[in-house]
Amino acid sequence: MRQTKIGMKKFLLYVVLGMFVPALMNAQEVKIPVIPYTMRFENKVANYAVVSNSCLRIVSPGNADLYTTSDGKYVTNKSPRLLFRPDSCFILTAKIKLAFKSKWDAGALVIYNDSNHYAKFCFENDLDGQPRVVSVVCNDVADDCNSAVISGNEIYYRIIGSSKENTFGLYYSDNGKKWIGVRGFRLNKTDNLRIGFSAQSPTGEGCGVDFSEINLQERRPTDIGKGD
Repeated sequence: MRQTKIGMKKFLLYVVLGMFVPALMNAQEVKIPVIPYTMRFENKVANYAVVSNSCLRIVSPGNADLYTTSDGKYVTNKSPRLLFRPDSCFILTAKIKLAFKSKWDAGALVIYNDSNHYAKFCFENDLDGQPRVVSVVCNDVADDCNSAVISGNEIYYRIIGSSKENTFGLYYSDNGKKWIGVRGFRLNKTDNLRIGFSAQSPTGEGCGVDFSEINLQERRPTDIGKGD
């Protein structure tokens, strides 16, 4: 009887730890020197690491995505997001690198207010297995815009905007110097705006993404067309 009680106690302890540890990981504060704000995860992350002063690795679990179809009939909000709240104007840049495996595996820079108002700027594996620049803007329902095809598994991304305004810009570059504008847009709600990094694996078993050369400039762009 005593062994049975001890065994039951161990079982209950494992159950509690199994519930607590993932929650602790998701609630954990993450800091890197180049971002002067505390970052926090939303949604379950399979793993993450602060690799250096300006480099993060985020691993998405399988079947994780953030998307609302244009008819509003399908909604999913499971991809891990590491977000922070900028004070005002921002230019956030990162080099994104990943090993594409499954359809729609992606690393992304994210502008996120709530589950109905967000934008994700994805370096994504498209339907044909081709790395591609993809952007999604959601104002209650989401669009999905496929842009340039990329040869290789790394690229520079940049998002520009302000936490106190509602217009934003998305840019990409093959060298981190000359920027190509993908789209400008507005979010209809920005009262809880945060920005940051995300990994997704909507149809796969998981996806690891490296964000390196991370840079945050808190200023307005000098030339919005050039992304500088």
